[in-house]
Amino acid sequence: MFDILEADVVCFQELKIQSKDLRDDMVLIPGWDSYFTFPKHKKGYSGVAIYTRQSKISPIKAEEGITGHLLPTGAARNTSYRDLPEDQQIGGYPTIDKEDGVALDSEGRGLVVDFGLFVLIGTYCPVGREDSARQDFRMAWLKALEERIRNLTKMGRKVVTVGDLNIAPEPIDSADAWEMQKRLGPDSSEMLEWNETPAKKLLRNLCEPSEDAVMVDVVRQFFPDRVAMYTHWETKINARPGNYGSRIDYVVASSSMKDWFESADIQNGLHGSDHCPVYAVIKPEIELDGEKRVLLDLVNPAGVFIGGERKQELPPPPKMSARLIPHFRGRRSIKDMFQRKTVAQVVSIAGSSTQEPVEPSGESDKARVLALTDDADLPSTQVEPGSRLAKRPLDNEPSDDSLDLLEPSQATPKKAKTAAIAWTVKLSRSRQTGRSSQSPMKPLSQSTPALTASEYSIPADCLESSSQLSVLSNDDETTSEAPGPDTTPKKTGWTVWAERKIKKI
Repeated sequence: MFDILEADVVCFQELKIQSKDLRDDMVLIPGWDSYFTFPKHKKGYSGVAIYTRQSKISPIKAEEGITGHLLPTGAARNTSYRDLPEDQQIGGYPTIDKEDGVALDSEGRGLVVDFGLFVLIGTYCPVGREDSARQDFRMAWLKALEERIRNLTKMGRKVVTVGDLNIAPEPIDSADAWEMQKRLGPDSSEMLEWNETPAKKLLRNLCEPSEDAVMVDVVRQFFPDRVAMYTHWETKINARPGNYGSRIDYVVASSSMKDWFESADIQNGLHGSDHCPVYAVIKPEIELDGEKRVLLDLVNPAGVFIGGERKQELPPPPKMSARLIPHFRGRRSIKDMFQRKTVAQVVSIAGSSTQEPVEPSGESDKARVLALTDDADLPSTQVEPGSRLAKRPLDNEPSDDSLDLLEPSQATPKKAKTAAIAWTVKLSRSRQTGRSSQSPMKPLSQSTPALTASEYSIPADCLESSSQLSVLSNDDETTSEAPGPDTTPKKTGWTVWAERKIKKI
């Protein structure tokens, strides 16, 4: 999925899952870090995620929520983001009391990530009819978001806000309003009422050409008069085929950044949700403080990139990274284990006189920010039996090293006699008794260290063609059967087997 999107920062909204629903193929994606916020009370609702490509852009700080009143991972008890030392804060917090701030952020609607050059806010704004009880909550959220953006701007920070704002600010952004304006005229009472809702006025006031603007609507900047540029369609009336929708998904950026973008658009041909993605591409070189600067140098911790070339390993990600959730900490995907190169190897390749640095694409220096909204399926790297494990190489990875799960006899030999390893993992439920029983694959070694129930990675030193990796004892349960003359009390457990296959490529 990430290969298709070709983005370096991907933002999802309305995940509709809880943290317990996260799987390896959502978190342990080779070459990517991820950050999540989930609703604290209502299940299967809301939720926001931000994915960042490690080879291009790395955050230095990350926060859950937009008010600063939630408690950060690993912080002292009752220490909120806004209570941290100043050098650990992102800052710009809105003026709102703790109770109201926690209530706003408890629905999992916002993430704030600091890339140094700019602060990224990923948001799923509430929707509410103007006369509904939720309207007060909606406006409280929007005002807190606006204040956070304006406060960061006053601090001299640049801000990019991405996501589903649930606002169509102008008639051109709504098929309903556009038809009504053509029918009744722009000065009709119905159109005046449509235009003057608090949410629309807030967004128009925040963005250019308002006199109080501090932000620019990036996509509209490239297409100022484009009609029917919709990002959402009602599924109940099957409105998408006729393109009868609304534009409520945005990339808005600080006005001082508007010359940094080389393109932006919607991707209305990409299906899978009742919304379509919106993207913006930042130039590989930008003008900052009167001089040309390389983008990669500015969106990573100091010294990691110099002149656009990778010089150092990345420091550990912010504590909010999903890789640091206890269930996932210290684990890697099988693909990541076999393919991921160290920074030293990458630097060595770059410094070689016979090889050019390997880049993932011709647009490697550009940063592409993309928003996927509402009911967006999280990416999956789960490998089906017999499928390609890697359709194209990872960042900085030669294509000759790609793995697959084909049988050795199906592989086409090449002149380079390089061995690649593919593991087939099998789990078998078995009853352990006092008598011996046939195993699905006879182990050749019993010396392999056991794994815990949460670790399914294959040990690198497992060299036999077939090895028993572990019996997950914490999943064992003793049966209530009375022992007979030939049996002992039985236990059941999961046995993890791995079969290594060598093929020539």
